[in-house]
Amino acid sequence: MDWNKRYTDISICFALSILLFHMLFFPSYIMPLPILFTGVGIIVFFFLGVYAYNKSWKHQPHFKQSIFMHSLLYRLLGVLGMYWLTMLYDPANLPLEISASDSWNYHYSGVIVANAIHGGDDIFEKLSYFWKSEADYGFSILIGTLYSFLGKNILVIKIFNALIGAFTVVRIYQITAFAYDEKRARLAGIITMLMPPLLWFGGIFLKETVLIFLIVNTAYYTTKIINQSRFLLLYVLIILCHFGVVFYFRTILAPLLFCCVLMQLVFYKTKKKRYRFFSGLITAIFIAGSIYVVNTLSMDKHLEPLIEASKNQFGTELSTASKNRGITYAAALIAPLLIVGAIITPFPSVLDFEEAQLGIYAHYQNEIIRNSLYFFVFLGLYRAVKLRNRETIFILSFSIIYIVILAISGISFQDRFQILSLPFLIVFMSDGIIADHKRKKQQWILYLGFIFLAIFMWNVFKLSNRGLL
Repeated sequence: MDWNKRYTDISICFALSILLFHMLFFPSYIMPLPILFTGVGIIVFFFLGVYAYNKSWKHQPHFKQSIFMHSLLYRLLGVLGMYWLTMLYDPANLPLEISASDSWNYHYSGVIVANAIHGGDDIFEKLSYFWKSEADYGFSILIGTLYSFLGKNILVIKIFNALIGAFTVVRIYQITAFAYDEKRARLAGIITMLMPPLLWFGGIFLKETVLIFLIVNTAYYTTKIINQSRFLLLYVLIILCHFGVVFYFRTILAPLLFCCVLMQLVFYKTKKKRYRFFSGLITAIFIAGSIYVVNTLSMDKHLEPLIEASKNQFGTELSTASKNRGITYAAALIAPLLIVGAIITPFPSVLDFEEAQLGIYAHYQNEIIRNSLYFFVFLGLYRAVKLRNRETIFILSFSIIYIVILAISGISFQDRFQILSLPFLIVFMSDGIIADHKRKKQQWILYLGFIFLAIFMWNVFKLSNRGLL
């Protein structure tokens, strides 16, 4: 089985039916037509693109080079598309994106870092006057470093994000090739290359694209450790460096990555001779190195306040997003479709009933595509557990634990948080698409029926919450 024309037709019809259904029931709340038609075009292009690329690139030589260049092209087009969208609906925020309050803060903090570098000042001291905690320093330092060399131009960071995003696509291909096979790896790479949520976040001035790369790269070097017998210490050092960087991007992810690496090293089984000895040795070195990194960077002093700050950071971002979406935190917690469908959410908002909704429904296509394909993620996760695919321990444990954390925290409906697990879920998605499974198409159609109802309920819920029904 593979992604075929029939699957493409079903997916496009599903997306169009959602939009037509809401337009029929809520004609007073139809979103602006440029956004509506652009979203439809992206949906159609994505599904047709996956089908066309997967068919034409089955035997493509130099696949990694090809997918990197195409991924870079699409991410640069995403940057241009974001400029166009902002120019139409929120020109005051140019050259950033719609509702770019966080992005402006990152830009200003990057300027502070660049000035500190040129002036020989203490970067951490300067940032301490801008940010409330060190949990926000990572991206600011990266921006400031690039600004100091290439100029204080926002486009510099957007191009950097495009490059990092394209390189992430290659990494997903490599991870999938190790965990499964070449066929699934190429499909996973193509889906990651074209996936609109990843293109969306690649086009805005936020840290998620860099954070995704750090997470995926950590997974890649973990697979290198269990798959090779050379350069193991180098790979351990690279992973430890990633921990140090991630700690100052989103603190809570550093211990999660640490646990995932350990699980992959400890529970992976192979017929290779002396693997147990070397895995035990590498694990011991890895733990000792982690302790050294914590002490060297004085993380031990700031661990508790940083973790607390990270929690507050989640809460602050949640509160802001909840206000924008027009729902209360308590209401979101008790909504059954959010609790039950933590891995599936967020659901798309497709109705225009207030100005604040612009930044939400502007990317409705991202959620529709993800929602429609997550059936194959569930199938891939099921197969990974059933078949005891130990090559997927890292990506499986990270995806599940991270999503559980989001669900418990009540923020699983935020695309900005969910996006971090998406590349790993695409790995399982590729296996679910290709795997032979009895009545797979019929079960997928039933799943799409459930998703259709859930999306409708979500949009009705938002209207009801404002007293518009």
